[in-house]
Amino acid sequence: MPRLVDTTIRLLSQEPLAGRMPTADLLDLAEVLDAAGYACLEVSGGGVFDTAVRRGVESPWERIRALRSRTKTPLGLALRGRFLVGSRPVGRDFIRRFVASAAENGIDVFRLHDPLNDVSNLREAGEAIVGAGGEFHAGLVYNPGPSGETDALVEQSRELADLGATRALIHDPTGGLEPHRAHELVGRVAEASGLPVGLYCQGAGGSGLAASLEAVRAGADLIATTLYPVALTLHRVAGQSLASALAGIDADTGVDIDRLWEASDLIDEHIGDEPVAPLAPRLAVRAAEYD
Repeated sequence: MPRLVDTTIRLLSQEPLAGRMPTADLLDLAEVLDAAGYACLEVSGGGVFDTAVRRGVESPWERIRALRSRTKTPLGLALRGRFLVGSRPVGRDFIRRFVASAAENGIDVFRLHDPLNDVSNLREAGEAIVGAGGEFHAGLVYNPGPSGETDALVEQSRELADLGATRALIHDPTGGLEPHRAHELVGRVAEASGLPVGLYCQGAGGSGLAASLEAVRAGADLIATTLYPVALTLHRVAGQSLASALAGIDADTGVDIDRLWEASDLIDEHIGDEPVAPLAPRLAVRAAEYD
């Protein structure tokens, strides 16, 4: 049975939507999502830490602790290889301390990728995640281009299990992953890596929902989504749409769609009347810069 990850809280906590929803309301939202049946709530990442530093309003660690106190669903953190949540590589000791702190504050699942697909840059953080008792999901970034790039991703995936990863993730940051290619990649990466495979789609290409469906048909067991208002604004896969579509092909996710609409109503109160058009490409581009 495929499971869904929700990234709404992370996306609402970083640019371009940061500050639209007060923390108290965000915690209420987390309680609704906690009851919806997600495999994981991805609540923080590089963009969240960047926003916290720029705005200087709230510690991202305090927010993680607050979310942990209000939820039972595993919480996730997105990391950029040796860069962690920053824009420069950091040393081994810092990586270990950061990951240990994240685990102590309530993070269960670590989504780790290197923007340039240098798998060696995942090793130190991967070791720290395993040492801290976290769940290590290793990401490979898909870039549309020659077919040889697909072969390269498959070859790189062979190294992930040796790093301690428990799942391989295909990350599509540009919306360029075509549905048939998603089907092919999931099958080949699963065979090459020997790991379960998940998919993270975003971008204005508009094929995220179709790519997610094809990924599930090929055996993907974890798909990243966000709630409808945020999905429209930032060009992501809407959890409501994907859960309904998967139910139609007898691939029930276990997610309570009524809870998702309840949570969407909470968000709509804060971003529903934004002066910037929900489908503005500028918003999608700004969001991609922080992922």
